[in-house]
Amino acid sequence: MKILKTIDLSKTYGKGESKVKALKNINIEIEKGKFTSIIGPSGSGKSTLLHCMAGLDDITSGKVLLDDKDISTLSEEKLSQLRRRKFGFIFQSFNLIPVVDVYENITLPVSLDSKNVDKNYVYEIIEILGLKDKIKKFPNELSGGQQQRVAIARALVNKPDIIFADEPTGNLDSKTTQEVINLLKLCVEKFGQTLIMITHNNEIAKMADVCIKVQDGKVLEQ
Repeated sequence: MKILKTIDLSKTYGKGESKVKALKNINIEIEKGKFTSIIGPSGSGKSTLLHCMAGLDDITSGKVLLDDKDISTLSEEKLSQLRRRKFGFIFQSFNLIPVVDVYENITLPVSLDSKNVDKNYVYEIIEILGLKDKIKKFPNELSGGQQQRVAIARALVNKPDIIFADEPTGNLDSKTTQEVINLLKLCVEKFGQTLIMITHNNEIAKMADVCIKVQDGKVLEQ
């Protein structure tokens, strides 16, 4: 079953001589409940593709369909609501809030949406990610791998349909990278979520159920 797809998706930055076509008529389909990697060299357009699919960046032309509904036509308010409720995000830089503890960082998306925290679910995630003894600590007291685990927990807390991960292991060593990827796969399998991950690492890309290769703003292979 397809949860997300793009139809002739294009993205252009700038005008005139400085115009850059970052994406050129991209057509891809994302399977629900699967781990999809998007791989390509630096400047290939893979991060732009993820940002457009996640509604973080406006598209120039084409469509982005979530459950066959075009999200590219939504207002910024509706898009913001969609991102909070349907999507989870994991970035290379962790993006944790330094002045609140691990537990508050994890539950922040629920608080922003004025919902009650499902504590049983949150503690299940915390247990799986090995953060049980870290919930009262602050981000600067954690290693890089531990901070990324907190970011994964935060991405899962709203029970999103899709997790978007942009080079989530870019700042981690090889051992921690393997641990984080294994944890992400475990979470996808346990909670039935769809994972879309950007990477330039062939070994990580091979761990996915589906691999999409991007170069010069075009899809070479899916």
